[in-house]
Amino acid sequence: MDMPKDCESGPAHVPWVVETSVAERVILPNGDAVSRDDFLGWVWEQSPELLGVSEGTVTAVDAAARGLVAGPLVIDAAAAPADRDWVATIPVASVEWWFADEAAARAAADLVAAVRGCEVRRIRADDSADHNAVSRAAFGPIAVADFGVVQPAWVDGIAGVAPDGTATIFIEPGLGFGTGLHETTQLCLAALSAWHRAGRRLDRVLDFGSGSGILAIAAAVLGAPRVDAVEIDEHVHRAAAANASRNGVAERVSVVPHLPADSAPYDFIVANIVAPVLVEHATALCRRVQAGHGCIVLSGLLAAEVPRVADRYTAELGCRPLVRERGDWRCLEFVID
Repeated sequence: MDMPKDCESGPAHVPWVVETSVAERVILPNGDAVSRDDFLGWVWEQSPELLGVSEGTVTAVDAAARGLVAGPLVIDAAAAPADRDWVATIPVASVEWWFADEAAARAAADLVAAVRGCEVRRIRADDSADHNAVSRAAFGPIAVADFGVVQPAWVDGIAGVAPDGTATIFIEPGLGFGTGLHETTQLCLAALSAWHRAGRRLDRVLDFGSGSGILAIAAAVLGAPRVDAVEIDEHVHRAAAANASRNGVAERVSVVPHLPADSAPYDFIVANIVAPVLVEHATALCRRVQAGHGCIVLSGLLAAEVPRVADRYTAELGCRPLVRERGDWRCLEFVID
């Protein structure tokens, strides 16, 4: 889902919205038949005044009810990868186009009304709420047991570790999974904090599948001088880097799309991703952990997925994991002594 950009013209500025219904495939005015996604791109090209577009959402519960997934438990529905683009499976989607003024909105409405498969339902001024304020109101401080507090990025304060060992970090919710709210992230934060409290070495850390960068940032705030945050989706790199900067650890967190080819071993490796990806990269991750005093933490697992992942990593590392749990989720912690 693409959300409209914030309007910065002041309180008096009210965005205008064109509400439409769009089929999976449409016919452009020149006769070309294109997919809904290609149509959205076409409108972007034709309408330089367009601020943003929202295709709506399909929640995990809705997706399960439609038979698109086996069950409603997923790691992150808001930042789903392409193979979980549930909106794309809807025969007719509700699409809203956002503009800075009425004239631009009405011009765009005329444009898309000429497209077969797209129906313009109405044009309206959106003066119902301050969208930025609503978004911020939905995200408050998150207390994470055995770690500390994850604060919204816009709250005043400095990231750090209190005398009692509890940490405070700041995260901007948005593109990229990891706000501290989900149990899988909390399990990783708790494991990282426990490693730090035990006085174990934390010179080099790898956050594999870093998303927002929250775990990499937490490691740096806890004192790690070098953290590699590996995230294959380069669209979220800027957000992760901004989060690192907000926490004062930008110089210690390197956001990259792939595992560094010649990096030294890591004292602590954390991967909060899905089971198939953990299994696929088991050899690569196990080869990167420091022999004799390293740790690998794997999260994003339901109970039924634990045996497969645990057995795969045990075969590589020669040790069994400690299994931690919060709610329906599990985390595996391999300590290599």
